[in-house]
Amino acid sequence: MKQKTGKMLLAAAVAAMLLVTSACGSSPEDPPSADASGSTSAGEQTEGGKAAYTDTYDPEALFRYGMTPAKDKETGKYGYKNEAGQWVIEPQFTMANDFQVNKTAFVRTGSNKDEYRLIDRDGAFVSDYIFKRYTDDLEFAPNGIAVGKVCQADGTELGHGYFYLENGDIQFVKREETTLSGFSKDGYAVVDNKAVINDKFEYVIQPQEDWYMIRVSNGLIGVDYQKAKKGYPERGYMDVNGNIVIRGFRFSTGFFADNGIAVADDKLIDKSGNVVFDIADTHYSDITSDFTKSDWVEVSWHGANRGGTDFNFVNAKGEYFFPTDAYEHSHMDGMLAIKHGIYVGPAPVLRDEQGNITGIGGSGDYATVAVNEQLEILYIPREKGIQDVGAYYSDGYALAENEDEQRVIVDREGNIVMEK
Repeated sequence: MKQKTGKMLLAAAVAAMLLVTSACGSSPEDPPSADASGSTSAGEQTEGGKAAYTDTYDPEALFRYGMTPAKDKETGKYGYKNEAGQWVIEPQFTMANDFQVNKTAFVRTGSNKDEYRLIDRDGAFVSDYIFKRYTDDLEFAPNGIAVGKVCQADGTELGHGYFYLENGDIQFVKREETTLSGFSKDGYAVVDNKAVINDKFEYVIQPQEDWYMIRVSNGLIGVDYQKAKKGYPERGYMDVNGNIVIRGFRFSTGFFADNGIAVADDKLIDKSGNVVFDIADTHYSDITSDFTKSDWVEVSWHGANRGGTDFNFVNAKGEYFFPTDAYEHSHMDGMLAIKHGIYVGPAPVLRDEQGNITGIGGSGDYATVAVNEQLEILYIPREKGIQDVGAYYSDGYALAENEDEQRVIVDREGNIVMEK
């Protein structure tokens, strides 16, 4: 483990740690630029007869690097399986998370839910140090930098800040700010909700007194004007040069997704502030998700007389997914998603005289189905012995539960391919 406050590296010795602590304030060395694809080849590793993984990384895939966390029913421990259902890393952890852009994964080895270790794709520990969540979840951004607390193996806390992997060692950049955001895809982070830094840990926007900053997304920062009149807040967006480019919102300014659309004051807006879709022009009451979590945002209306929720989905052009609303009792807003061309959940359906589901329509009859974006029915979950199917990943898999409420992995046709 190496800590950088300036160009100092933290060694394990206490004396070295004290030396580093006294060196705060100088400029850290540049972090390495992570390969966003994470891949130089698709070769499989098979040394010693070990189950195979790949060099291919896709952050939208379930099987990242060809493997995914899985739980062993007999021991209750977690390891990693490949698509063939083989253990690539034997079950030995109390919790295991997905592998990330820098070919490492956060795992827990003890009962403390706040303490994580870092492993490589062979299951070996990258460092003896312990990592804890700070203001964001433990996750390496596309540039390979994570935010969190870093501790020595004995639990001694070194501080909070940013860390990344360089030549097999963890480099730690300690920060004094109270609030730190993770880095955006374009390489910026917000500190203390007042300033923005780049991936060299340098200010690109100096601390601002009048604006409260939320997070950078797609080159724009959601901001609140702190001197607005009481009861009439002003919200908008600032670019990474510190210029206010969109303003005039009162309630919310959401993240801009990769498609350049954000949810602000229950409107869909583009990066020029143009309104693509306005909930006020519809019979719905809320936009309950955004394009960072789904390829379509969910819109809904809660009817007290029906004891449930009417909902639909809207794309970046303001077009509806279903020809008429879907309906669900005890609906949880924003929990359903259309990802990678597939939706699984309640839908308005058509039936033949025998009661068989034949398609999507506007009959007022509802059933849980899996459909593609052309509204073609792919499968009916109950007929496959599954339920609670989650959003699909880019490699064509989804997490679900079987009839015994065990977590399973299903393919695009709803077939169970593996217990999770």
